[in-house]
Amino acid sequence: MSADIPIATILRINAERTVPIERYEADGAFDRFGYLRDLAEDHGADLAAVIEIADLLGPEEDFDGLVTTIEDAAEGFGFGASLFAGDGAADEAQPGERG
Repeated sequence: MSADIPIATILRINAERTVPIERYEADGAFDRFGYLRDLAEDHGADLAAVIEIADLLGPEEDFDGLVTTIEDAAEGFGFGASLFAGDGAADEAQPGERG
């Protein structure tokens, strides 16, 4: 689940923040990147994928649309379902195998 995120990406994520930093701190994060990292860890999601979805939705959705997307994905719904290792794709039989 841990990903090597380039420092340039971390800086960009933090620079794009539009929500007051106090909101992230209220959730126990030091900055926006920390919030995204915690969100991924709390839901067992891939951090790089959470960052991609956060980029698509924009920082205004960090506490609403992003959370909903990740929660839905954890239940196997929505376009974010691929965030989770247990999405079923890895469990499907490969060509030539019988399940």
